Amino acid sequence: MISGVKTVSSKDSEDMTSAQIMEFRRKIHDAKYIDSAIQRIASVLSKRLIEEHERQ
Repeated sequence: MISGVKTVSSKDSEDMTSAQIMEFRRKIHDAKYIDSAIQRIASVLSKRLIEEHERQ
């Protein structure tokens, strides 16, 4: 094994995925998280639209 590299078994991967799903389920009920996510999406879209417009 290479130092610092950990192999992940399929069981570990399933556990990580389950934990991630549970975390997202918790987050979708958090109004602050949703508001923040919408703001981030709007910011990225606005930036891309401006960049595309400047290239034309």
